[in-house]
Amino acid sequence: MESKLIKYGIAVWWLIASLVPVCGQTDSTSVYPFIVRDSPAKLFTIRQIDEDYLSAFRLASHAMNKSFSPTFNYISQAAAFLLAFGPATHEEAHRSVLTAKNIGSVSQPFILSNRGGYVDGVTDATLQQLRDNALPDYIRLYIAGSESDYMLTRREESLLAWGKEPFRNLCVEYWMRKAFLMQYYMLVFLKYDIDGDEEPNEMERDVVGNDIYGAARHLFRPHMAFHRYTRYRDLTDEEVHFVRKMGFRSFFNLVNLNLIGRSNIALTDGLSINAGMGHAMCPFGDFTDENLWLSVRKKWNLHLYLREFENRDKWFMGGGIALDDYFVSPRLAFAAALHGWNQPVNLDFGEHAARAGGAADVTCRYFFYTKPANGFRGFSVDAGINLKTFGYLPEEVELGRSVGLKFGLSLMLDR
Repeated sequence: MESKLIKYGIAVWWLIASLVPVCGQTDSTSVYPFIVRDSPAKLFTIRQIDEDYLSAFRLASHAMNKSFSPTFNYISQAAAFLLAFGPATHEEAHRSVLTAKNIGSVSQPFILSNRGGYVDGVTDATLQQLRDNALPDYIRLYIAGSESDYMLTRREESLLAWGKEPFRNLCVEYWMRKAFLMQYYMLVFLKYDIDGDEEPNEMERDVVGNDIYGAARHLFRPHMAFHRYTRYRDLTDEEVHFVRKMGFRSFFNLVNLNLIGRSNIALTDGLSINAGMGHAMCPFGDFTDENLWLSVRKKWNLHLYLREFENRDKWFMGGGIALDDYFVSPRLAFAAALHGWNQPVNLDFGEHAARAGGAADVTCRYFFYTKPANGFRGFSVDAGINLKTFGYLPEEVELGRSVGLKFGLSLMLDR
């Protein structure tokens, strides 16, 4: 009887919530979320880096577009991306994997440095121990930077598809982020070696070197003699075939209307849609996404995706659905996401047996409104919970089972 009452209560709550008008965020306002504390609470996670950076960039771009000419904005944003923003988020993602494993390191995100952005401060013995005892985490160390780049472009595609950000505010970051992601894979066709000789002091060496070459070598030969930098000539024929396959699949990242300046397609007055594809590497190979974004009456903002993982020679399926900030009252909004997957047992590159898993993420925001001043409308206090089984989920640094809490705040401003 109690279970029936609970079910009926949930049904009534959803019915009432669906009838409540969107009184909080309007077509003329934007919400900029920031994660102050994520899990694990060790410096910054990949998710925290991506969300906080993107909100800060959106705020800066919004302010610049109100005060300066488009030409000045685009040139300055492009220069800032090349000199700072692109390398910073990429290298911080590498660093976050080490931090999650209690390994101290130093991010050097300076494009004008000798190595053009890297992470150092880790001994060979520490890295070899990570490889020998936690190979999926070690592979993750290589691909975390491009994983962050990929997820930032997907966050931007969501904002554009749902009409939450004008294209002029994101176009430079979006186009350059796509190019930044692609260039790592395009180097495989040029057979280009970005690594010089290993520095005499091991603490000054990049922890990974070439991301794609290094990940491929360790996927196929995880027990070979340890050395950090991987050059094209170090790859076997099978590894060369693999990195070229990654290069060709990276072109899936170009399948989106945003690349030609179109945010979405309006099917009716209350329904807009966008679709696209994406690709990135993962700790046991790679994955390809097919994405669909829907905005229904600008109240229900949905993202649905299918995901195909592949390890050495076996395919595994996954997918998920996410609901962006839904206002159940003028002050209370929540976002939720649900993910499911089959992935190889132990996240092994050569494994054929599958293991099912999934994750759920819920975030609630409670808004405090102020008298509008200089475009500022108010702010929210945010709290969320992440539940995950064993498995790989982009932006989640923990590969094992985890229950995480996150806290933050969001700003609401006029566009």
